[in-house]
Amino acid sequence: MRNIIYLLICFLFVNTNQSIAQQTELQLSLKDALQKAVENNRQISKAKEQGRAAKAEFRQTNSIFLPNLNLSHTAVATNDPLASFGFKLKQEITTQADFNPALLNDPGRVENYNTKFEVQQPIINIDGVYGRKAANAKMQAVDYTTERTINFTRFEVKKSYYQLELAQEAVAVVEKSLETAKSALQLTQDNLDQGYVKEADLLSAKVRVLELNNKLADAKNAQKQAGEFLAYMLGLNIQTDIVTTEKLDQKPSLLQAIIGKQDNGMRSDIMAYRKSMEARENMLKSEKMRFLPKLNAFGAYEWNDSELLGTSANNYMIGASLSWDIFSGYKNVAKVQKAKAELKIAELDLADYLSKSNMEIKSAKRNIKVAFDRIETSKLAREQAEEAFRIRTNRYKQGLEKTIDVLQAESISLAKNLDYINSLYQYHVTVFQLELLLESELQ
Repeated sequence: MRNIIYLLICFLFVNTNQSIAQQTELQLSLKDALQKAVENNRQISKAKEQGRAAKAEFRQTNSIFLPNLNLSHTAVATNDPLASFGFKLKQEITTQADFNPALLNDPGRVENYNTKFEVQQPIINIDGVYGRKAANAKMQAVDYTTERTINFTRFEVKKSYYQLELAQEAVAVVEKSLETAKSALQLTQDNLDQGYVKEADLLSAKVRVLELNNKLADAKNAQKQAGEFLAYMLGLNIQTDIVTTEKLDQKPSLLQAIIGKQDNGMRSDIMAYRKSMEARENMLKSEKMRFLPKLNAFGAYEWNDSELLGTSANNYMIGASLSWDIFSGYKNVAKVQKAKAELKIAELDLADYLSKSNMEIKSAKRNIKVAFDRIETSKLAREQAEEAFRIRTNRYKQGLEKTIDVLQAESISLAKNLDYINSLYQYHVTVFQLELLLESELQ
């Protein structure tokens, strides 16, 4: 019995420690969140690995300049007349007796062990030169794509960070409204006991409390989801309880600061498109250069012996090869046509992307003005709604207002408070959107 109790205590202790470990709290500023995203975000890590793969692919093109070296050792046993005589020549052991027709026709078993060192050196391969340029442009395009992935991830982190802050403030607003509704319910109960209100008023107050309890549950669920998504973006355990340290506050209008700001065409995603098009141009040139002849040199040095790893006889061979693929069944012509079409597609993609980008920048600038003006109007509406609720509450306490009017005023006040903090969030998001489009921080 004592052992069972001991095991239960250990089990509870381990589970308690695991629960504490899983529910760790982490306070983060926006700057810290962005730093963690750069270090841990999986999309950024994947983009960096793609960049390394592109660099490795570019290094493969060094083969158009560097030699190809090969060392081999081959063991052969045969009674083939021609091969047997040739192996004896290579081993430098041929004698007058080997020219005997009977021995030539039936040489018996002959063994040869060949050690060979070969060199192939490219000299002139124009298509490979342009292929290397295409690979270099592709590598740079991937680097720009990685940079854009980092910038987009930073945008998503900023948005999700303030979304969590919005959810936290929404919970606080609903909790405050719930406390107010409970106070109103108690006041209604007291008035009912004194005969000032009817049973229907008490039921309306109870319904409002139940509604706010549901809203609070929804708000806490939204807060939990926002926290999990931010943890995911930062590459953290989604069980981490993230607490934001920067509040949703009203920022100054950036309209004057952004009037002169324009996209200079050097944005990372646009540069990726340009480099991709450059790669297509070089691929087209490479396909055209396939019609030209190629010049390559080669050489070999070998040892032959009747014993394993023997080197009793040696010889060498050096030479050069000029090859010209004059006609390959229309294959090369078709490749040129395909490369032209792909280049045209890349040009159209770039033109379309530039047009879309300019449209998005103009729209983002207008959205900032709209979002900033909405802060002012929603702030005024919140203040007026709170004042109206305060007045109606005081009049209700004096028996001058109906319960339904007070509950309606409280509902409007809650809605305007939520609308105000949401307008602050939307303003931050529009600013982050324009920063992403311009790839520059807005002051």
